Amino acid sequence: MGLAGLAGIINAAGFHAIGHFSSHLSGTVAVLSEELAGADWGLALLAVWVTVCFIAGAAATAVLMTWQRERHLRGRYARCLIVEALLLAGIAAVDQFIAPRTQGLISLRVLLLWGGLSFLMGFQNAIVTQISHARIRTTHVTGMITDIGVALGQRVAHWRHPDWHLPSGFARSPVRMHIMTVSAFIGGGILGVFGYRGLGPAFLLLIAAALLAVGLYDLARRRE
Repeated sequence: MGLAGLAGIINAAGFHAIGHFSSHLSGTVAVLSEELAGADWGLALLAVWVTVCFIAGAAATAVLMTWQRERHLRGRYARCLIVEALLLAGIAAVDQFIAPRTQGLISLRVLLLWGGLSFLMGFQNAIVTQISHARIRTTHVTGMITDIGVALGQRVAHWRHPDWHLPSGFARSPVRMHIMTVSAFIGGGILGVFGYRGLGPAFLLLIAAALLAVGLYDLARRRE
């Protein structure tokens, strides 16, 4: 849930920084289709860039996790959090020192920030995917909200017809976990809006420092 809150923070802060959500790959791919159909090659290439960055982030996590696993290192996920914190600090530096260009959508700042945030979201999503064995995602909530809807439908059906057999996968705890995760994402988004409005790029740096502290603490605890 903490990583879901972090994703909400980054998405909201990123939207305030560049006007785009960094983990909404469904929308990005839809934009790619639309711009290809309309022969707007600049925007199409931007959508490709963001998608490739997200894939590269997920791939980087897989490489890092495999490398650590082959060396039987402890605290593998803590190291991933430390890397994520450093990446976020780099993005905050880009946001601080590269001024926005007032004309045109595609600028160096947009390319670096949107691509960097997308890479970060792919990186984080892959961390949680490997922790939960692909049962949970934290950077987008479509799947979890779908599962909540399915569970509610099953409950209504069972309430109306108690003799109906519920699927074997029906369980109360995953639904509760999904609700808490979605709530954490929403709460993180609210915090991201107020934090970035008040502090700007320094807010991202503050979040990176907190994430780094958590990663270092967990790594030191696992080495004891």
